[in-house]
Amino acid sequence: MDATLEYWRALVRSDESLPLFEAALAIAQDAYPDLPMAELLARVDGFALTLKRRLDALHQPAARVEALGEHFADQLGFRGNANDYYDPDNSYLNRVIERRLGIPISLSVLYIEIAEQVGLPASGVGFPGHFLVRHDLPDGALVVDVFAGARVLSQEELEYRLLPYAAGDRGQASRLLPAQLAVAAPRAILARMLRNLRAIHAERGDAPRLAAVERRLAVLADPLR
Repeated sequence: MDATLEYWRALVRSDESLPLFEAALAIAQDAYPDLPMAELLARVDGFALTLKRRLDALHQPAARVEALGEHFADQLGFRGNANDYYDPDNSYLNRVIERRLGIPISLSVLYIEIAEQVGLPASGVGFPGHFLVRHDLPDGALVVDVFAGARVLSQEELEYRLLPYAAGDRGQASRLLPAQLAVAAPRAILARMLRNLRAIHAERGDAPRLAAVERRLAVLADPLR
């Protein structure tokens, strides 16, 4: 029995209690078998604890989101790896934490974990071509591009990003926008991360890691099998 795969199966068994960050971190066990899970989870807890002390003085939700973004991008130094986007380490959260580099979805998963720990509920958004994060606040939703400095995006910016998918029609982009900001379920986020890795490993001809990803995808699709 593969203990690593069984651990994954236990993590993804239930949609109601699926721990997104821990499950996403566990994917890295395929490349890093000695991954110190408990140590890394504690390290992220520390990121959140430091931020929580800062947020205690802020009461407006939007200001708290802004402080979270500054903490993540400026104090902790997390940023998008635009220079080597298809490096598989951008998808392995242990390496994201160590190098402070990632792709939109891996950075977003880490950001969401920190946000949840400090009482700022956040959700992933499978926006076309670029994963984003959404905060649902009393005064409306804020959408954050974690890859681009954890910056809050305006509606105009979001519509502009949709133009390629709306035949360049700004009005059509505006009409499409609400549906494109739908919340992505944790299981869907994990599947997207694994599909990214599957494409990378296939391109590199890395058969062992490709097989490991396929096994995880099979379990994710049917954890009770």
